[in-house]
Amino acid sequence: MNNVMVSIYVTTYNHENYIVRALDSILMQKTQYTYEVFVGEDCSTDNTRNVLQEWERKHPGKFQIIYRETNTYNTDRPNGLDLKLRCKGKYIICLEGDDFWTDPEKLEKQVTFLETHPEYYAVAHNCTVVGKDSFPNGETYPECKDHEYTLRHFASNILPGQLTTLLSRNYMTDEKFDKSIVLKRVGPGDRNIYFSIASQGKIYCMQESMSAYRHITTEGSSFSATNVYSYASEQGAMLHRLDFARRLGNPESVFCAEFQFFMHVRHAFFKRIISLRKTIQELNKIEKWYSYLPVMLKRDVRRYITHQRPYV
Repeated sequence: MNNVMVSIYVTTYNHENYIVRALDSILMQKTQYTYEVFVGEDCSTDNTRNVLQEWERKHPGKFQIIYRETNTYNTDRPNGLDLKLRCKGKYIICLEGDDFWTDPEKLEKQVTFLETHPEYYAVAHNCTVVGKDSFPNGETYPECKDHEYTLRHFASNILPGQLTTLLSRNYMTDEKFDKSIVLKRVGPGDRNIYFSIASQGKIYCMQESMSAYRHITTEGSSFSATNVYSYASEQGAMLHRLDFARRLGNPESVFCAEFQFFMHVRHAFFKRIISLRKTIQELNKIEKWYSYLPVMLKRDVRRYITHQRPYV
């Protein structure tokens, strides 16, 4: 019988300067709950593997560290997915190798909340954005400033929190949870997780910072460092979410997915990425797309741009 309460998976690639800080932030957790840790080193081109091996010698048997023989980025079972499939705990959480937790009671607080609030599927919290030096860089993450996270927040590009702030019930082992878009490599994986959970359950947001998100755009494997805008790839991700929402039959999820697709097409048109003819063709993929025009023309668009409050 599995008695692990929390499964933690750590993805790392080219994080030689940061991975020790990440792993040590797990070790510092003061919690009564049992946890397991899976670390996936995805054939880094820097010194990450050697740093990990040295850390493992100092902390033998603490975590399960998987050293990939070949890079898994362009495979059917990439690093993060492989690690998630190994997670058998009651709850699941990710920590990317260049981020770190700052509160030693983070896990204790989050697990206790879910244990005492069965009506919630996940709980997130605020984070502090830092740079290479691990100090705050002045940026603000587009995190939810309300206690209840909704699909209206998601439609407005507000997130419950950065990925490592989100502790959820283990959707990988939950047979009732539709994880189809979580398993597919379409668009940012964290957003697919948020959309899946918000479409099928409730997310609570703790208004305190308990982790650091390292925003780096020049190295590592984070979305910020590897993403290059592509209309086609953005379109594919949004249409996947729309298909998912329609299959679920959740009207709020359908509205959210349609609205985001509408705004995506609108952005591409005004940036002259697509023609008027292409714009009309794309919008016809949404039933009654014209009903979103009044929302798009709201005067208080600044809130949408700055992620202050749900725009829709």
